[in-house]
Amino acid sequence: MFGGVGMPALPGNRVLRPTTAAISLDGPSQFDIVCTSRLAEYMAKASPQESLEEQQKRVRILSALAQIFTEWVHSVCLAKGCSEEVAQRAGGQVFTSGSYRLGVNERGMDIDTICVAPRMVTREDFFDSLKFILEDHESVTNLTSVESASVPIITFDFDNVNIDLLFASLPRDSVPPEIDLNEDSVLLGLDVGSERTLNGPRVTNLIQQLVPNFDSFLLVLRCVRLWAKRRGIYSNKFGYLGGVNCNILVAFVCQRYPNAASSLLLERFFYILKNWEWPTPIMLTPPYDAGLGLECWDPQIMRNRYHVMPILTPAYPSMNSSMSASEYTLEVMRYELHLGHDKVRAILAAGAEDWDPLFEPSDFWVAHSKYIAAEIYVSNVAPHEHAEVLRSWTGFIESRLRGLVEHLAPLPLCNLRLMPKKLPLLASAGEAQNGEGCAYVLGFDIDKDRMQGEELHMTAKIEQFRASVLFAAEKAGVVNERNRRMQRLKFISFDSWKEMPDVVFDHTLGGRDAAKAIRKRIVAARKQQKAREAAEASLEAELTGDNGVREDSAQIGGHLAEKGAQSQESKLGTGESQNGKVQGDDAGEGHEHEERVQDSAVPLKRRADDDLVQPDAKAIKSEATEASAPSEQ
Repeated sequence: MFGGVGMPALPGNRVLRPTTAAISLDGPSQFDIVCTSRLAEYMAKASPQESLEEQQKRVRILSALAQIFTEWVHSVCLAKGCSEEVAQRAGGQVFTSGSYRLGVNERGMDIDTICVAPRMVTREDFFDSLKFILEDHESVTNLTSVESASVPIITFDFDNVNIDLLFASLPRDSVPPEIDLNEDSVLLGLDVGSERTLNGPRVTNLIQQLVPNFDSFLLVLRCVRLWAKRRGIYSNKFGYLGGVNCNILVAFVCQRYPNAASSLLLERFFYILKNWEWPTPIMLTPPYDAGLGLECWDPQIMRNRYHVMPILTPAYPSMNSSMSASEYTLEVMRYELHLGHDKVRAILAAGAEDWDPLFEPSDFWVAHSKYIAAEIYVSNVAPHEHAEVLRSWTGFIESRLRGLVEHLAPLPLCNLRLMPKKLPLLASAGEAQNGEGCAYVLGFDIDKDRMQGEELHMTAKIEQFRASVLFAAEKAGVVNERNRRMQRLKFISFDSWKEMPDVVFDHTLGGRDAAKAIRKRIVAARKQQKAREAAEASLEAELTGDNGVREDSAQIGGHLAEKGAQSQESKLGTGESQNGKVQGDDAGEGHEHEERVQDSAVPLKRRADDDLVQPDAKAIKSEATEASAPSEQ
């Protein structure tokens, strides 16, 4: 039977407590309860949970994997000369972690699965004989192994359920069913890969203990996961949010409002994180050192000083779960958090009857002035090797593709954004073996303030990136002399969203006609913003006077507030500059920098933290018809 079902008490002398005291202990109001009920109804349709039969299927799959694993451990021990008695006692256990372990139970989600073996069984065995056993299993398809990853992994579908299989070898002769992974002593003598692997279930167990209201936590977590996927910021390997990041961030917000309803917690999630002063780390519990000599995350360690968005795991040794985030992906996430908060406020102001605006797909596909597609495919591979070679090559490139943004950043570009949406090949299907492969799209705008001359040359930077990827692939053994010409990474440029093929919009926005409608919305919002800025400039000139004497800034701010809502600070995703610089655009649609439109202010009650947290019930009735979800244009 697979392990990780129970919830053992935390061993040792460690006392679990949140990093900071709660901001508010208030319970939910009747308004919060109604909004939460409507949110739960929405999520039941938008992101349905698995049926009991589907959940039982996952349990059967895990049981089958556990049996495969223990039988394999036994056979490896015998093959290495161990006696039958030692091989029988060796055991071996399978644990789960991540969102599945927390009970999210979304349809189609993967299962993070950890195989724990005794010292006689090594990682080389795992990627050799166990991999072959899984490849030959009738229920296993789409198997790919990534031995060069920081946490080596085998991923595959088992009876159409995706499994991420990780491995840890413990320096002991047996791994019995009663082993407690929460014991810090289990980490003694581990290599780095095994240590990181065991961090998964250990972190998941602690999150369960550190969350004050687990049901509220689960609903908010499901909302955040769906929002991040729809908005194109759910992918840890692309530098955005991954499953463990979402788990920790939602748990952190729940700790600060332990008695709040899910609807309020969701609003607080966006508010707290859009204003968070990174790189201040987010922690669920104070730093803890078990004294085993393992390195805990410390901002004073040189390599950690460059982490832009540290989200620390609560288990010893504490690690940064968002190491792949960069200043560029952080800026994208900040923008999305700002926009998400505006939308949640508007939804709550309207009585939480329609949650669709929060989960609208990103307008990325029509918002930028230029795009680059990275196409990944293989050719001239032996037919029986094709599927494995393509999966391996694709997985390796995906793990490195976020580096393309950093290579292009020195050029006079802005709003660089890589979308973690896997698309079919856009231009290279004729060159790819069997027409198979995938593409990812990067959007950007021209920073005219930094532009020198009339032409922008990107080829050198792209080729530098390609060379760095091929070098890393050779070092990892993914590319060698035999297959060098078989594995392809091709870049296609598009001077406008209009040049991208229909397949892009069919897979993202519901077709080209829908894309055109969204683009028109963006252009209209820009024109409105331009008019608003002109009016504000005119008013400020009037207040300033011809003699140059300015009124008090607070007075000016008051006049401007009456004139119209202030523009949102973040400007990613609609072709505006992140720093106020002029952008390129489609001909005839205007080139001036224009900020996004913020929704009308809604009167909110204040809590002990002196912060806007909840719509005032009286204000909702009178202003519900005026407040609407802010345009993301």
